[in-house]
Amino acid sequence: MTSFRLKVIAIIAMTLDHAAKIIGQAGLMTIFPNAVSVTYDIIKIMEGLGRLAFPLFAFMIAEGCRKTHSMPRYIGRLSLFALISEPFYYFAFRMNMPNFGLDNFLNLLIHLNLTNVFFTLALGAAAIYIYQLLEHKNSKKLLLLFIPAFLVILYLAGRTHCDYDIAGVLLIAALYFAGTKKMQAAVVAVWAVGLYILYQADFGFNWSQVWTFPIINCVCASLACVLIWFYNGERGRPLKWCFYIYYPAHLLLLSLISVGLSRINP
Repeated sequence: MTSFRLKVIAIIAMTLDHAAKIIGQAGLMTIFPNAVSVTYDIIKIMEGLGRLAFPLFAFMIAEGCRKTHSMPRYIGRLSLFALISEPFYYFAFRMNMPNFGLDNFLNLLIHLNLTNVFFTLALGAAAIYIYQLLEHKNSKKLLLLFIPAFLVILYLAGRTHCDYDIAGVLLIAALYFAGTKKMQAAVVAVWAVGLYILYQADFGFNWSQVWTFPIINCVCASLACVLIWFYNGERGRPLKWCFYIYYPAHLLLLSLISVGLSRINP
């Protein structure tokens, strides 16, 4: 399993998730009228499969931080496309909000609501870069400085409300520090189960009400550990710029499809 194949799987999973969220059940009902229960199940299954995407992206960021020739350029690319993608992200996920317009968009930016996944990936890479810089000094005292620096990055992740926020940055860092594929696979599994437990915590740990779709989300996120296990460390076909461009492009395309379907059946 090359990094190319992992990225393609992650992209497909992400697209399914975003299609479910952006087009939504109302959009599918335009195509399949009078199929409420079926379209609801389809949407939830697509969202569940989408949970596979982020652990794979987090893993590839950790691998990229190990192999890149220039961490500043790597973080710079992630940050640049985070900024480029943000208007597309708002258009995709906020356009259905009542009276959402340019003033709302600017207000979100002013309050540092930087939400797309590129911000999460950039913050995770930045945390790793800080560790690498301190590690090269060969001083345990300097490495202790990583703890407050990492806490600041976690605060920024929570403050900006980026995708998966603190949990996302923690996963990227944990995958970097995990020394073997076995450990990395275990990290993903623990992370996925941990998110499910937090989800249950929102409902007061009422384990008598174990819903099907949250379990599907947990299982699909955990499946990433199987793919990581079969990763062979090879790059495969290059896909560096394709994903960067694909992310805002697919958000725009799905948004336009959603707008078109809403006009067919307003």
